[in-house]
Amino acid sequence: MTLEVEAEYAELAKLELRKQRQRDQYLSKSDIFGDPAWEVMLEAYVAATESRCVRLTDLGRDLGKPVAIVTRLALILESEGYVERCRSHDNGGLRCLQLTVDAFSWCEQCLDLRSDDGEFQNN
Repeated sequence: MTLEVEAEYAELAKLELRKQRQRDQYLSKSDIFGDPAWEVMLEAYVAATESRCVRLTDLGRDLGKPVAIVTRLALILESEGYVERCRSHDNGGLRCLQLTVDAFSWCEQCLDLRSDDGEFQNN
């Protein structure tokens, strides 16, 4: 995959996150409409395209969820093989999350399905 296509997928992921956050503004009184596991995956995907990992505290802040919930989601995603813990050299060695290679590919496939025009299909 080229860097240009990867950058397009990253933009799709950012757009998806923006849409979900806008939706949350209207439906903020209830958590039943959320999709926090997918949002964690998207945040980790964007971070991977920017050659970084994502801190749990940052995820909690960005998702508007307590760190305890984000940590629980991270543990589930880790047990399913979607993310792995790492230490970030950028953040002073703090514990972070990054997508596994398979999950990175899976995110791109999901983003491809979500793209309106199918322009990024690379099968």
